[in-house]
Amino acid sequence: MTGAGVLAAACAALAALALAVPRVRNWFASITTGVWLLAAVAALAVAGIAIGQRLPPEAYVQRYGPFLGPLLLRSGLTSVFRSWYFVLVAWSLALSILSCSLRRARALVRSRRMRAVSMLATHVSIVVIMAGGVVNGVYGFKRAPERFLGRGEVIGVPEGEFELRVDEARTEFRDGRLSEYVSVVTVIENDEEVARARIEVNHPLVHNGIGVYQYGMLPSARSVDEVLLGARVPRVGEDDLLLELAVPFREQVPVPGTDLSVKAIEFYSDFTYDIERGTAELASVWHDNPAVLVQVYQDGLMVGDSWLLVGFGGHGDDAEMPCRLALLDYRPDHDDGLTRFEFSRQPGTGLLYAGFGALSLSLFLAIAPRRKPGGRS
Repeated sequence: MTGAGVLAAACAALAALALAVPRVRNWFASITTGVWLLAAVAALAVAGIAIGQRLPPEAYVQRYGPFLGPLLLRSGLTSVFRSWYFVLVAWSLALSILSCSLRRARALVRSRRMRAVSMLATHVSIVVIMAGGVVNGVYGFKRAPERFLGRGEVIGVPEGEFELRVDEARTEFRDGRLSEYVSVVTVIENDEEVARARIEVNHPLVHNGIGVYQYGMLPSARSVDEVLLGARVPRVGEDDLLLELAVPFREQVPVPGTDLSVKAIEFYSDFTYDIERGTAELASVWHDNPAVLVQVYQDGLMVGDSWLLVGFGGHGDDAEMPCRLALLDYRPDHDDGLTRFEFSRQPGTGLLYAGFGALSLSLFLAIAPRRKPGGRS
């Protein structure tokens, strides 16, 4: 049996004891028990929020140190709302509320008072809400793979038995400000395309019971819109010519006042160089060490090329080139970016909605005007 199955069995056994054994039922029906259980749920929730939930493991080590960080990870407090002890305490609180409600149900049926009915509805709605949370905690999941996907790449969703192919991944701007992360995907089942969807923040794709959420977006790691180059061109008998050149990616741009032109042909967001093989490589998709490969032309013929790194000048021997170049800045390519998804299944969401609906109704009944004995409201 899986860990979720064991936890579900433990919750079921606890409920059976609360219903079948009078002493256990009376303990759960006690207001004191309910207060202590509520305090325990609140304390665990506050601790989890203060510590931070579901961060990368290295973040806890960096924040809390090499001893306390791993201890928090092992304790489950870094994912407290999915921990077995939080689920059991929350389930016990739900049973306590239910036991209190059942104890009063007989008197409420006889009284037929609106306030009493609203109170009972409030208790039941809280139980339903907590049951939805327990169901999500036991049977639900959230998973965000570390992998960023570019156009044309495919990722499998084993829990939903389908795959996603990324058709577009872009960052949209409005009035110069970031407006939206957008991923356009194709859903593939059994090697057949079955649907196409647009995923945005707070607008997920739901397929086969799995929610696919927009979790992250990066500019392209292999292309840019434009690079800003600094150029120093030696001149005989004169001072060197100093220029700044805005060079669109993969477009040949002339150097004013010379017979030279330049062209940016490759870009790596995180540049590394393998000395043994003599090759430039992409270390990661993050924009940690950007570099661009620039070709230099003279009278239409290429005379050299060089990798330029931001803040470090050229990589390699460009002393024989007719000009010296430096990468001053670049404009990332947001239209052909890299996207990251989070996959989620929350089977208790229906119970949560039903519980909040019942809670709203109970509040309405509590504040609704009541008819007085004389017939006026």
